Amino acid sequence: MSRSFGLIVMAVCVPLALAPARAEILAGPANGLDEDSIAVGAERVRLWGIDAPDLGQTCMRANKPWACGRDSARALDRLVGGKQVRCLVILRDKVRRLVVGDCTLGGESLSRWMIVNGHAIMNTRQTDAYAKEEAEAREAKRGIWGSTFELPWEWRARQKSRSR
Repeated sequence: MSRSFGLIVMAVCVPLALAPARAEILAGPANGLDEDSIAVGAERVRLWGIDAPDLGQTCMRANKPWACGRDSARALDRLVGGKQVRCLVILRDKVRRLVVGDCTLGGESLSRWMIVNGHAIMNTRQTDAYAKEEAEAREAKRGIWGSTFELPWEWRARQKSRSR
């Protein structure tokens, strides 16, 4: 076997060997569970790539408290409520409960929709794929960007430290 042929075989076969044998897809009618999770059948799916204000979190809009977390949850439920979604499972925990999934409705990313409409921010620990959409939502002051708010992970950390 020539050296170049061997390199070609390695270039094709190694990525195939590292790829998952079969992508796991969940599909079916969905309902919103909270600000960044949906139910697809009996599975709980946390949306990949976003973080939204927590259900109990408030933001300030026009110097008045606003239940931004509840509004994010309602927006997600209105979007998916009873409609057919498709989720690519990205990660499951050790007992096979769904942890994170990349979900679409009619081909549109639910995560992208949440960011575009100002109901969530990009989770930069997972992706930077929505940077443009987040910048546009911020510029247009959509959703949480039209308010003063604490980053969701900082709000949760503060709530956790208060409960100690």
